[in-house]
Amino acid sequence: MYYAKNASSLEGSATLLYTARAASMKAAGADVISLTAGQPDFPTPKAALDAAKKAMDEGKTLYTPSMGIMELRQAVADKWSKVHNQNYKVENSMVSCGAKHSIANMLEVVVSPGDKVLLPKPYWVSYPQMVRRLGGITVFPESQGMLITGDDIRKAAAAGARGMILNSPCNPSGLVNTADSMEDIAAAVKETGIWVISDDIYEDLYYGSGKVPHILSADPDLRDQVALITGVSKTYAMTGWRIGFATANPDWIKIAGRIQAHSTSNPCSISQYAALAVVRGEAEAERIHMYKAFRRRRDLICNLLDGVKDLEFEKPEGAFYVYPRIKTDKKVNTENFCIALLEKGGLGTIPGSAFGNEGFIRLSFAASDDDIVEAVKRLKDYLERGDFI
Repeated sequence: MYYAKNASSLEGSATLLYTARAASMKAAGADVISLTAGQPDFPTPKAALDAAKKAMDEGKTLYTPSMGIMELRQAVADKWSKVHNQNYKVENSMVSCGAKHSIANMLEVVVSPGDKVLLPKPYWVSYPQMVRRLGGITVFPESQGMLITGDDIRKAAAAGARGMILNSPCNPSGLVNTADSMEDIAAAVKETGIWVISDDIYEDLYYGSGKVPHILSADPDLRDQVALITGVSKTYAMTGWRIGFATANPDWIKIAGRIQAHSTSNPCSISQYAALAVVRGEAEAERIHMYKAFRRRRDLICNLLDGVKDLEFEKPEGAFYVYPRIKTDKKVNTENFCIALLEKGGLGTIPGSAFGNEGFIRLSFAASDDDIVEAVKRLKDYLERGDFI
């Protein structure tokens, strides 16, 4: 049987693979601690649960408009207008089955076969696969830095790149572009005219002062070139509800809406009403509680990792990951390293190779204090044994 080249060449999600492997071993009785999770370890806020129950009790269980219920689209437009000092209308927003779905929809509108797309490196595992599925060509920053720069954009555009994905706070590194670097990025985007998909799913988990630096803060006039991707999964511990948002110029949204109408149709009706509650601000106490917990855990894991001589890392300013490099003169295959660390050391992590960086591993601090302490101990013990060399 013949299978389409683009589809059959896609790679699986390494984050899901390693998370599932660690969970399977633990379920079988193995002594395993997993720092693989890309989701909050908190319950969904009560306001979302109450809104979902109310929607079910009221029979709101049928199809909705394919781009989402009007109340939620309007709430998204209103909220992110305030966040970015814009004047978004309902026609600027749409609701999808998670932020991953939102990114895929928006990419499909702007990527034709053969188009070059600039991706950050390290990148979230799905970015390259999404571009390749559409027949696009992935290109990466020449600077080899941990965050994209304005010069990276200028060089990529000069070589034919049509657009880019921007992710700050970054998964997997937790690093954040500074306000100055965002101004440079914004200037480069204006000069080159490329489109930008800004993956802002971790925007509320920023540990610096004030608002997280953003391309639209640096230059609000770029709004027609920039698509914002957000959602409720990370901020409100609603990963399983599968609700994401895209905010962009009306034409971009309209075409993406057609794509969604002919693929998934509407997101889950009940999930939309649950999301509406938190977008309208009905779960702020829980949001702040989770934020404070993640910030404290960030400090805890970084303080512990400072005592591991075989690692070096930059302290994350956002998200809930830290991304250390294994210090050794020899080349480290991080996929083999993470498998051995799981099987011999009882610790689940994600290899940097999944994000385009050999020599690094991703540790999630969306875990209890006790698990974080024990996890770093296991990592330190494993490194000191030298089994990976």
